[in-house]
Amino acid sequence: MGKVIHFLNTKKVKDLNEQACKELQVLWDELKKFKFDLTWLEPQVQSGLGIGSYVEKALEVEKLKGNVADLEMEIETLKAKLAAAEVNLDIERDLLKAGGIKERDLNSELSSGSWKP
Repeated sequence: MGKVIHFLNTKKVKDLNEQACKELQVLWDELKKFKFDLTWLEPQVQSGLGIGSYVEKALEVEKLKGNVADLEMEIETLKAKLAAAEVNLDIERDLLKAGGIKERDLNSELSSGSWKP
């Protein structure tokens, strides 16, 4: 009984990963073999066992939030690169026009006559 009580008193919610929950379950199963009246302790043990899955999911959510933040930063970087590329494209078009070179559709068919000088 002392091991279960010690476990409950020394562990924090964030410590209750899958391994810790298994440890608590083993301690609880060993204690129940002695057939003591454990009704006063059972709610705390069951709560501890239930928290384990919550903690695992909460940690996964935090990890995913971090991933979202990283991706949002990457989006902003890519938007800035796109804006710079669009400015460069406009500059190049203006230079070509100033040099007398006409912009043409590279996907047009040769038979359409759009490639005549």
